[in-house]
Order: sequence, then structure tokens, then C-alpha cells
Amino acid sequence: MSSNFSDQIIPTEFIEALDSQEFTDFLIQISKSDLPLLSVTLPIAPIDPLAALELNPEYDEKFYWDHPENDLSISAAGKVRELKSTGGNRFDQISEQTSSIKKEIDAYTSIKHSMAGPLLLGGYSFDKYNIGKVWKKFGAANFILPEWMIVKNGNLHLLTLTFDKEDCTPDEIYQQIISQITGFLNISTVLPGFTDEIPSSGNLNSTQNSIQEKNSWIEKVELAKSYIKSGKFEKIVLARSKTIESKFRPESTVLIHQLRQKYPECFNFMIQKDSKTAFIGSTPERLASFRNSIFSTDGLAGSTSRGRSAIEDASLANNLMNSQKDRDEHDFVVRAINENLKNFSYRIEHPKQPSIKKLKNVQHLFTPISASIKENVQIHDLINEMHPTPAVGGFPREEAVAHIHDIEQIDRGWYAAPIGWFNLSGSGEFAVAIRSALLHDESATLYAGCGIVADSDPEKEWNETLLKFKPMLDSLNGNRPGNE
Repeated sequence: MSSNFSDQIIPTEFIEALDSQEFTDFLIQISKSDLPLLSVTLPIAPIDPLAALELNPEYDEKFYWDHPENDLSISAAGKVRELKSTGGNRFDQISEQTSSIKKEIDAYTSIKHSMAGPLLLGGYSFDKYNIGKVWKKFGAANFILPEWMIVKNGNLHLLTLTFDKEDCTPDEIYQQIISQITGFLNISTVLPGFTDEIPSSGNLNSTQNSIQEKNSWIEKVELAKSYIKSGKFEKIVLARSKTIESKFRPESTVLIHQLRQKYPECFNFMIQKDSKTAFIGSTPERLASFRNSIFSTDGLAGSTSRGRSAIEDASLANNLMNSQKDRDEHDFVVRAINENLKNFSYRIEHPKQPSIKKLKNVQHLFTPISASIKENVQIHDLINEMHPTPAVGGFPREEAVAHIHDIEQIDRGWYAAPIGWFNLSGSGEFAVAIRSALLHDESATLYAGCGIVADSDPEKEWNETLLKFKPMLDSLNGNRPGNE
């Protein structure tokens, strides 16, 4: 192959991978293939995946996924293929579309790693239909096969490029890969002299009156409790939204950068559909991790605040652990997950008692759950069965979820829904999109919810929503770690 390296600066890792006999044989092989798509994964020098997004402002569609404590970050942009669906069969249809894409793509990776190769990135809405004016851009199920993707996993950094190869010769394919790599790498030259100032959100104004908002919330909680007492369901999760206006359009990548610094124990995510619209959040709740037939999820329900001192913090945690209301709420979640997984699994394992999961501003009752999954079960089958958990829906699920919209009177969109990534081999990871906000133009709509049971105190549930709004409010106000 003719690389024309003379006027291009290509790192050694790329040169070795692209000039290998293995890669040459692969190009010759795919030049004879009728498959329309080509994906190439190569190791690269260390780069912050989020910085790569900020250095590629020309892309409208962007994705970011980060869990600092797990040392995993994914950034991606562009759209080569799109999977989308709506209605009651959306999970099955996404599985079917994934199988179709798998038959369309030739994939090459110069390194064997579980995160090497193309990923599909996106999520589902809370309900099977999604018709809200802004939320409609996201659809009821939407996943993107991106043009480029960077994965940072520990000390390993991978770049995956995907494109339509059409009727290209091996040399033309090679030159196209070199051109994309060179263009991608050249953006890093702006880093040493980067001086652009990113505006803060300016003065933030809520579009809602807090007194009216609180009174409305109390009425909704009391209505939910009346349904519980009448036997319609045992628990229901109610959410409320809060819209914030700003002088400037909130910068989604700046907000995510602040969230990942402040909440390294959470899944920090961004799904941007266009230059004006993005869904971002920092969620502590994993819905599904699936790899090598092992499924892992989290039972997370029951909350209290963090203490101002070690004694107060321990006391709050102890009160939470011994709160019958919170233990019942948590038990609903664990029982439901066991019930949902039993038809798909050979064995389900979890501790008999919950522990305390401590986040920066809140503490939760927490039970990790794992299961060995039967053959031929797909990740979307499991997500379909799991969503929504009692932590964001209610118990029993069908009875509670049927009443959520009528009581809440808000458009949840992708709030409290499954978002994440999966590969063409069936592995993947999804989180529950709580502690989140929908950004659109100069506004941000924040979401927070609480589990309501028979003895819930509306005043305490109101305070809990204030606690759960805090991560997004702090980021919108520009509060950085150490400056609070």
C-alpha cells in the first residue's frame, strides 16, 4: 500500500498496525467483499475522549459515556447507521436491526480486547412511545453506529473508524483510513495554544414558582398514597421536572466534565442529537452489564442525605438502614429484579441484606445482583424484561406504571430510561438515566423522582427531589470541585 507518510505525522502505533501483513491481507479480502461497511480499530496515544469531542465541533450527533471509578470512557461522533424503533416491540426490533448491521460490516481490529470493534450507542425512552416536541428527536429507541469512536479503558486507548467503503480498491481504502486518522490527529495541535473561553450559564431563572410547585407535588404524593391504600399497587415512583433558563446555551461537554469530576462513582453520560439539543446526566444506577453470559445489575432504592460530619453521616446511614419505609421500598426492587430474571437465568446471586452506597450528596440502600444467563438470550431481551425497575416505576410494575403519567403530568422522555452501549457480539452496559437534564436552546429541564409507599411523607419526598436536583443544578451554576 502507498501511505504517503512524507507530509503526514502518524504515530508509530498506527504505522505498525497499518503496515502489517495482517492488515494488508484484510484489505485485499474486504475489497472482494460485498459488505458495504468497514470498521477499523487501532491503538492510539493517550487522549481524553471528552476533549476529542470538544475538538470536533462540526459534528451534531455526539455521545459520551464515562465511569471514572471503573476507568472506562467512550466518546463518539457522526452517524454511519442509525437503529430506531417505537412501540411495544421496540426492543425486539432493535435486536433484529442489530443482526442486520452485523451482516453488513467487515471489522478489523489490530488488538484483542473486549472494547475493540464497533459499538452501537444510545438508548430507549421510558415509555414505548415518545412524542414530546423536543424528546421526539430522541425517539422511543435510538442507537447510532458512529463515524469515529475513542475508548479509554485503563491505560489502553482505542480509535475505531467506521465508513461506507463502496467499490473501493485496497489502496483507496488504505488512503481513506490514513486521511481520516491524519485529520483526527491534526486537531490535537490546537491544544498547546487553546485559549477559547467557554461562557458560564449566566443568571439562571426557574420558569416555575417553587411554592406552587411544592403544593402541586404534595397533592400528587397524597393522590398516589390514596391509590396505594385502595390496593391499586404497593409502590409508585413519581418524578417532577424543573425548567431552568439561562443567558447562554449550556455547553453539554462542559457540564459533563464537571459531573465526572464531582461524581466519579456514577455513570456520566451525554447523548446529543443536534447542536441545540442534548440529554445529559450523572446516574448511580446501573441497569445492565452483560458479558460472557454473566449479567450484573444494581438494586438501588431508599435514600437519605450526607452528613456534615462523620458522626452525622454515619447516623444518617444507620437511620436509613433501619428505616422500615426505605427497606420496604428497597425490597420491592430486589424482589422484582429476581422475578424478572428468573426465566432467563440459571442462577441469581446477591447479598441477603443491602449495604449503603455513598455518593457526594446522597446515600442509598444498595444491593448488587448477578446472574448467569441462558444461551441465546440477547441484551435487549434482558433490558426489556428489567425496564422499568421498581426503583423508577413501581411495584407491581404494570399496575404502578399505568398510573404514572396521569399523576405526574410530565413528559419523561428518556428520563429514568435505559441508556448505554452494546457491541455486535452481544456484550454491553446500560444505566438508568436518572439525575439528568434535557438541554435545548438556552434552557435545561431537570428531572428527579422518589419512591412513594403507604407511609411516605410528602414533605420529606419534596426534600429528596431537591437533593437529587443538586448535581445538575451545581453544574449549570458552574460550581466546580473545590469551589462549592
